[in-house]
Amino acid sequence: MSFSESDKTRILRLKSSIASYYNLQMKKIGDRQLEALFYENCVISGGCISSMFHDEPVQDIDLYATSEKAVKIIKDYIVNSGKNIKSAEMYTLDADGNKVNTGSTQALVTLNAVTLTNDIQFIYIDTWDKCKNNFDFIHCMPHYDLAAQKLYISESQFDAIKNKKLIPTGKVEVKQKRLEKYQKRGWGLYDIELKTAQYNWADGVPGFTGFTAQEISQIIPTVI
Repeated sequence: MSFSESDKTRILRLKSSIASYYNLQMKKIGDRQLEALFYENCVISGGCISSMFHDEPVQDIDLYATSEKAVKIIKDYIVNSGKNIKSAEMYTLDADGNKVNTGSTQALVTLNAVTLTNDIQFIYIDTWDKCKNNFDFIHCMPHYDLAAQKLYISESQFDAIKNKKLIPTGKVEVKQKRLEKYQKRGWGLYDIELKTAQYNWADGVPGFTGFTAQEISQIIPTVI
């Protein structure tokens, strides 16, 4: 399997969409210092990339820092300043188990990440190279390097996105809630036992090739 000319065009369009959408979201908070920290140290990855490919609403954009030092610096900047952190309404349950608004809100800061008011989520549980090993499906694996302005995507990752195939990475157990979330959006499950599948990511998923991510401008040298 290899990228067709049509695939290359669609990937370049996707690359442009990611950059444009991210820039638009960052303008909403107008924090130049944070923007610089993200630009110099982060990559975009996760389900937002497949959502943009299919022109579907993007729930949030996940950013990952590429070094431990950057993880700490960015986390401290966001959390300690308290600026632009998104808040969620707090609920309690009544006697019937229904949600009741308590009238208060809570900042979306967890042990793993913080969500900003522009729906950008900075993941600080670990660096990008370690976090990606905890991804459940291969369509979440492509990443866009903000500083290099390059999208890295493999043939199998692109095929999974294009055809809405749910293919597990084999690294972690797939949660039923995650599975149902994608199936409701029209994704089909690749025929493999999710909970017992244990194979080496470097070897790829049986029946699929092209697992080494490529930057598309290396395939089309005229693209900068």
